[in-house]
Amino acid sequence: MRPAIAILRKELRVYFTTPVAYAAFTVFSIVTSFFFLRLLVGFQRQIDLNTQLRPHLLQYMNFTDQVLAPLTFQTAVVLVFVVPFITMRLLAEERRTRTFELLMTNPVAPWHIAWGKYLATLVVLAVMLALTLLYPLLVGLVAQVGGVAWETVGTGLLGLFMLGAAFVALGLFISALTSSQVVAAVITFCALLLLWVVGWAATENAGTTAEVLRSMSAIEHIRSFASGALDLRDLVYYLSLSLFGLFMTQRALEAQRWR
Repeated sequence: MRPAIAILRKELRVYFTTPVAYAAFTVFSIVTSFFFLRLLVGFQRQIDLNTQLRPHLLQYMNFTDQVLAPLTFQTAVVLVFVVPFITMRLLAEERRTRTFELLMTNPVAPWHIAWGKYLATLVVLAVMLALTLLYPLLVGLVAQVGGVAWETVGTGLLGLFMLGAAFVALGLFISALTSSQVVAAVITFCALLLLWVVGWAATENAGTTAEVLRSMSAIEHIRSFASGALDLRDLVYYLSLSLFGLFMTQRALEAQRWR
């Protein structure tokens, strides 16, 4: 496991001594802040309207269900755009700079390389998602109606992390197939976009077809987490996608070692 830890440390140094991680954090924070403010303003308007016309409905309003839960779902969509940016360089850059051959000739197993780079990116993902904790903290300070259900916040962050982990695994695999970071980013984005939009097709179908399409959508599986529930099917889906990406990465590295 030591080679994987060494690669993990090396990747973290690269992430946090270059603009890659900070650019991702900045874009992620700006977009999620926009969504948060939009939801917050809409919620405040609804409070004002109910105060004047339907005061009895105020008791049913709370920030968690009407602000934080929708924000979790929208943040999941943001990951579709951000994850390709943080995974595109993982192996593609090694191939471009000719350090890939050196890495493969060292006594390091392909799974060490895959896991080291994967875990480093998960650390970056965790730090990025931790920035969203600012929103429930602000909500707790300014809430006039309802409050923050921290259990729901926790399950929402867990769901986002598992979704991001699955996306990272797929991005790592795609990065192992090319020496171009741009190509890796574009293909990863298209793959993640497909896992998002496949859920749209479910609305145009019914019965078993709709259920199958919905179960294939990565974004649809975040809904239970956003509502504060843990569904075993969603956990299995994200874990399976992550393991698939890591397995394919390992196989791709093994194939390239023997060329």
